[in-house]
Amino acid sequence: MKKHNLLLLILFSASAALAQTSAKQYLLIEHFTNSKCSVCASKNPAFFNLINQFPDDIHHISIHPPIPYNSCGLYLANTTENTARTNYYGIPGTPAIAINGVEQPITTPILTNATLQGLLGMTSPLWLQVSESGPNNARVASITAHSLSTIPAGPYKIYAAVVEKTVNFAGGNGETVHHNVFRKMLPEINGADFTPAAVGQSVQFNFDFAINAAWNPDEVYVLAWVQRTSDKEVLNSGTRFDPILTATGEAATQTISIQPNPVNDIAVARIGDDVAQQIEVYSVNGQRASVSFENQDAGNVSIPTATLPAGIYFLKITGEKAVYTGKMVKN
Repeated sequence: MKKHNLLLLILFSASAALAQTSAKQYLLIEHFTNSKCSVCASKNPAFFNLINQFPDDIHHISIHPPIPYNSCGLYLANTTENTARTNYYGIPGTPAIAINGVEQPITTPILTNATLQGLLGMTSPLWLQVSESGPNNARVASITAHSLSTIPAGPYKIYAAVVEKTVNFAGGNGETVHHNVFRKMLPEINGADFTPAAVGQSVQFNFDFAINAAWNPDEVYVLAWVQRTSDKEVLNSGTRFDPILTATGEAATQTISIQPNPVNDIAVARIGDDVAQQIEVYSVNGQRASVSFENQDAGNVSIPTATLPAGIYFLKITGEKAVYTGKMVKN
């Protein structure tokens, strides 16, 4: 029992209590790929296997330039903005990546574990809090930029990208599932001028958008970031899935009960009046399981468990107000 409790603490300690003067700096990885590019198809799987090991530290977005094939279907969905973001970095070929605004050398593999590990664990004086509301034809993305300490001198732009989490599409290179596909920028590809608030204060941006009929509304979300125009450095990024910081700068974490427990087919977690944004399920050896979830009335979260092997699991539910953790046993 002590071993299991220790693992729960390690998995869900909300990144070891952020200081009030800083927030976690997420790694924004802009991934330039092409759905007709066979080299992309050969390199992308290892890249995704690597970054998927760090779901709480990375914001990933796939951009589709006309390189090497301008017949790429995901490029054709928004030729102007895919091309513009590619030209912003001067990307010469695919696949390629930029991490927090720094273009990385085109190598095999696309990204190594050593390089990634060297970039993790950074902090930022800026925290971006993102929320979304409204129907499919009138969505509103609200982005609040909190200045936790002095922001380095600008000038800056704030970008808000509409992203589709999973796109099933056979483009011709053998890839049939595409991740975090860039759809459009809000309000437009060049972003909006950003002036940081005074320390301890915040500034808010609201962007309206409609979900295209060709997109899956359940998979659409907004990824925001602040980038310095002089050297392209990304100060920080955020999505609605990220943990919320409290007034003390720590992620508010609450322990919850799960019923029934042990469970056979469906577990229900109760998170009060909060709204779940993301759920993560881990086995006792730390491996993440693939599950879906449904929000129900009064803050109930329904979690299908029928496909999980028997054993002990730890849950992490990220809500709009807090992060919730719990333990369950699957029969």
